[in-house]
Amino acid sequence: MVGDFVSEKFVKTKRGELMKFGTFLDIEGKFVDTVHFPPTLAQYPLRRAGIYLIEGKVVQEFGCPSLEVIRCANIPLKPDPRSI
Repeated sequence: MVGDFVSEKFVKTKRGELMKFGTFLDIEGKFVDTVHFPPTLAQYPLRRAGIYLIEGKVVQEFGCPSLEVIRCANIPLKPDPRSI
């Protein structure tokens, strides 16, 4: 999935480890929630706003689907020469 990073929420697990829930806008303008468990968050942190390429699996908790992140990366955007 490719998404524009909108917001984040940090929480601690039962063991006190940091994990994160993220919200992204997909290419169709729909909100997609993500779950970043401690090992994945440590290896692939969300460092800033921007467009991310996200790989994961769809999971459903309490009737709400979300994307459990396996890996993600910020995609650098190049300026569009037509807008200069």
